Amino acid sequence: MRCLPTAYRSLREAMMLAPTLLDAARQEGRPWMAGSLVEGPAILLGAAQRAGRVVKLAACAEAGISVFRRATTGTAVHLGGRGVVWTLALPDVAALAHDATARTVLNRNVRFFLKGFGRAGVQAHYFGREWISIRRRPAAVIAAETTVEGAVVLEVWSGLDASLALPGRCAAPEELVLDRWLGKQPAALAEVLPAGVTPEILVEEVLVGIAAAAQVTREPVELRTGELSGLVDGSSGFGLPSSPPVAVSLERVPIGWIEAETLPAGDSLASESATRETCPRVWLGGDVITGTWVLDALARGATSGDGSSTPRLEPDAVILEGATLEVLGTLAQRARSR
Repeated sequence: MRCLPTAYRSLREAMMLAPTLLDAARQEGRPWMAGSLVEGPAILLGAAQRAGRVVKLAACAEAGISVFRRATTGTAVHLGGRGVVWTLALPDVAALAHDATARTVLNRNVRFFLKGFGRAGVQAHYFGREWISIRRRPAAVIAAETTVEGAVVLEVWSGLDASLALPGRCAAPEELVLDRWLGKQPAALAEVLPAGVTPEILVEEVLVGIAAAAQVTREPVELRTGELSGLVDGSSGFGLPSSPPVAVSLERVPIGWIEAETLPAGDSLASESATRETCPRVWLGGDVITGTWVLDALARGATSGDGSSTPRLEPDAVILEGATLEVLGTLAQRARSR
């Protein structure tokens, strides 16, 4: 397994690692991982989240909180100060956990992170959904992106000085009605780390623990900044805006919301994101953890009527947490019929 050195990185550099390492894992056929120490304040939206449904951009600006869009899908995280992110890229779902499938890849690989936390003396648990608990409090959030060929990259985000929960003053009404943490109080790592465990020690111990649990050898490598996948600020690319201002179809799912919008002909929305190569007439997004290509494929299938432009999508072959293919496809079809 190739492993980048633990380092302090800018948020942009840390977010760039997901698409960069995903591409490297896909091309080389071997896993990559990295640990980064970062600093906010910032809110990081999931790749498929509509900004206006998650945050109040004006309130964020007034509070001095930058808003960015990750390359990975899933829910938004707030970095109120210092934070950490681990990035693990796999060439296929069974690269480390040999019994893993598309259905179980999150669970199987999150176990390696739990082992890593344990190595640092941190008792962590994962019961599904999008977050990891430490000392029975939500303290880390999982995000992911996948490729059509089956490669996958996982991110695990955690806040050191403040929990990852969005500040109430910055959260949109649709976000405020959700019980993201199932009635539990999210924790900052500073509240739950054992004495003597510094952020640097934690990040490195988790990486060592992942490799040990997966029974692979770490191969230290360097990555030049010029090799990072392109990422720009809040005006385009993985920044904002890259989702429609409103959604005509909105539906609750176990992980939060999914939503769809019919786009006018010739709309260039999808081309603003490096992960979306063509522009579907229907935009489909939300809080789900999946590949952006899956959402785009469902959107294109919803507009074509016969599904001829949609890659083959089977529940057992698609990484998807938080909703089902059927529910997503139905929502896209509903948006098309409006």
